[in-house]
Amino acid sequence: HVLPLAEAGLIGLCCSNAPASVAPPGGTAPLFGTNPLAFAVPGLDGPALVIDQSASAVTKTAILMKEKAGEEIPLGWAQDGTGQPTRDPAAGLAGSLSPYGGQKGANIGLMIEILAAALTGAQLSTQASSFSGQDAGNPGVGQFLLAIDPAHFSGAQFAQSLIGLAKTYEAANARL
Repeated sequence: HVLPLAEAGLIGLCCSNAPASVAPPGGTAPLFGTNPLAFAVPGLDGPALVIDQSASAVTKTAILMKEKAGEEIPLGWAQDGTGQPTRDPAAGLAGSLSPYGGQKGANIGLMIEILAAALTGAQLSTQASSFSGQDAGNPGVGQFLLAIDPAHFSGAQFAQSLIGLAKTYEAANARL
């Protein structure tokens, strides 16, 4: 949803909640979903930046693949049912996915939950049924979309600032 906004010269921010599968660090039950967040920024010739990520450290599919292959998962991917980090994919699937960035990622997931579910009147992640069809009915999750016109803020300076930021970012990454 954010790509057309960037193509139209707008900054786009979209967040969605999803059925609960992620618990805060040390949590014993999933509180929010993978709660994807997308962000796009316009450039001079189309989108300059597009970010699309979830609030979980990894997808549930990645854990399922490790389980099927009989492999351990890295610490930080999931927690068991007692809230302890685990390398056992089955224990992680029975427990919860871990948020990216620990508590900071959990905070972002919670903010997305508030915008996409509580604000819009959609089902909270803990109330939403599964996307996989194992539960009955529509999951009832929500989305929040924000469009910002840079012209109403810094105008032409926005594009120049973005170019400067991109050069600094590229130089910093070149040193890594």
